[in-house]
Amino acid sequence: MPHPPRTDRRQVLAGALPMAEEVGPGAVTLRAVAVELDVSPSSLYHHVDDRADLLAGMADQLLEDVPDPPPAPWPDRLRDLFLALRYAAHEHPRTFPLVLDHPHSRHLERLRLSGMEAVAEALSAAGAAREHLAPCEAVVWTLLLGTVVRESLGQFRHHRPGGPDAVAAAVLAAAAHHIAWVAADPAAAHRRDPGTEWADDDPATAEVRW
Repeated sequence: MPHPPRTDRRQVLAGALPMAEEVGPGAVTLRAVAVELDVSPSSLYHHVDDRADLLAGMADQLLEDVPDPPPAPWPDRLRDLFLALRYAAHEHPRTFPLVLDHPHSRHLERLRLSGMEAVAEALSAAGAAREHLAPCEAVVWTLLLGTVVRESLGQFRHHRPGGPDAVAAAVLAAAAHHIAWVAADPAAAHRRDPGTEWADDDPATAEVRW
């Protein structure tokens, strides 16, 4: 009697992603994925720990083929990174927001570091101190990734995601302007604003950690 084909983690995630695009990640269960793959639900636990691990794996999987930007001047690298993320979000609009729930995805971190390298190059060329890199990169990455996630959620239905348009140009210009601001006047760009702070004993924010 022939043995049934072996199932690995990649196959499990590959079976879950199309399902998530069809019914939404919230409706994806291990049992449903097992039915899709024609295997027993218990066999999936050899490859995923639980449903949370399945969703985390899906978030990582959809970014696996997103390339790092090729060598180029830093503005071009940021643009290439942004457009590559937009393309991935266009291919997986319902599952792409999962990346926000799983920020420690190894491929998301890989892409973020690619963006950080571009920002570091820009600040270094302007003579800015290394200490300003982390807060500058955080703002730039939030602009790029946040826009892509909003787009995948349907916030910009007036155009086809991934194409050249004013929204993309504005986001990239905002990123470039922030980098230029940090390079020119880091104290002003990263000044502390007491109006944005919260008390540690505020129950609404006590669990927030940076």
